[in-house]
Formats: sequence, C-alpha cells, structure tokens
Amino acid sequence: MRFHRSDLPGLLIAVGGPVGLMVLFLASFDVWDHHGTPLLGAMAGNLAVGGGLLAAFTRFIRNWDLIIGLLLALVISVGVVIGLQQAGEDGTALATGVKWVGVISFLGLNVLIPLQIINNGLIPMLNRNEARRAAESES
Repeated sequence: MRFHRSDLPGLLIAVGGPVGLMVLFLASFDVWDHHGTPLLGAMAGNLAVGGGLLAAFTRFIRNWDLIIGLLLALVISVGVVIGLQQAGEDGTALATGVKWVGVISFLGLNVLIPLQIINNGLIPMLNRNEARRAAESES
C-alpha cells in the first residue's frame, strides 16, 4: 500500500489525536498525579485505538470543507460558552444559543464523517465485490 497526499490528515490524527485527547482527559478529571491503578494506561490505550481507527478511515473522507467548518464552529462555541460562564452570563439567551450551535455542530460531525466513510469506502467496496462475483459466475 502506498501513501498518498490524502493520507496526511489521517497521519496527523493518528499522531496528535490520541495525545490531545489524553491531555484533555487528564485536565478534565484532574488525574495528573493518578498512580497505582491501571486507569491511565487503560485510558491511553482506548484513546489510541480510537484515534488509530479514525485515522485509518480518514482515507475515505473526500469533503473536508464541511467537516473542518463544523469542527471550527464547535471549538468556537465552546470558547464562547466558557467566556460567557466566566463573565457570569451563563443563563442568557445568547449562551443558550451558542450551546445549541455547539450541540448541532457536534451532531453534524457525527453524521457527516460516518456518512462519507460509508459512501466513499463501504459502498464502492461492496460494488466491486458484487461485480467480481458477477464476473466469476459468468465464466
């Protein structure tokens, strides 16, 4: 298997994704000094497997524009919500609207990525298998 230019996002995700998620996990639950249990090793392994699978399937993503746009909308909405919470404006209509933008962009990511993997990876593979079986049955 040869690497193509389209494999670069997958390589970046495979290298940086699990590391970033592990740092996020450590910071979110404040378990920086957690020693003596297999928690950190188990979490690092699970995140690495998930990052590797995501990186492997990025080869089948053809339209990155909408995915990057939704990811930016999600990151910006999280930043705005944190800013509004620190300013004491968490219960306002603006904060609720920004939270909804974050939720909708997250749901959009969870729909678009698998949809592209199915359309660009699974369906063509099934079509090739069907064509191969049809050609074998004819001969």
